[in-house]
Amino acid sequence: MRAFLLGSVILAAATLQGCSTTHIINIAPTSTTSTHKYSNQQQINFSVKPFSLKTIGEIETGLRERAKIVIGNDTHDALESYIGHKLTEYGFKPDQGNLPETILMFDLTQLNYTTRTIALKTEAKLSAEIQATVVKGDLRYTAKFKSEKIDQYGTMPDREDVEKEINALLGKTVDRAFNDTKLVNLLIQ
Repeated sequence: MRAFLLGSVILAAATLQGCSTTHIINIAPTSTTSTHKYSNQQQINFSVKPFSLKTIGEIETGLRERAKIVIGNDTHDALESYIGHKLTEYGFKPDQGNLPETILMFDLTQLNYTTRTIALKTEAKLSAEIQATVVKGDLRYTAKFKSEKIDQYGTMPDREDVEKEINALLGKTVDRAFNDTKLVNLLIQ
């Protein structure tokens, strides 16, 4: 009987304390395929500034479950690959065209996953912001593109779900840059 009571007390204490884990996610932006097709007259030299953060947030549920969200791969390489793919998908041929090159620079300035508890429900706010700059001769155009998403859940989301949502948000944010008329017109000319 004493062993049963002791076990119950330990189980209750562990439940009240909650559990803590780490969700290691890989950055690989995703999005829908573009229907727009463009072409460039000048070569396009694109680059991505390195993103230095590895921990981008922490989940804390109403049940006291906790998980740090940590990036497990190289964000720079993942974004550079994705942006190169998107340029091609939109019809641009970066290595073809006249000189001097048009410079296209991307900087991931924000990537966050924050939560707050509402009763026993957890509300997660995902946000991503990218700054894009195009330099064409004496012309320079810079714009910021931000996307946000709010999710609600009762228990800790799986690592795969968190990764999927973050990558979809990043893809949407990059796509917003490629739908900016001024940016696209500078790449086309």
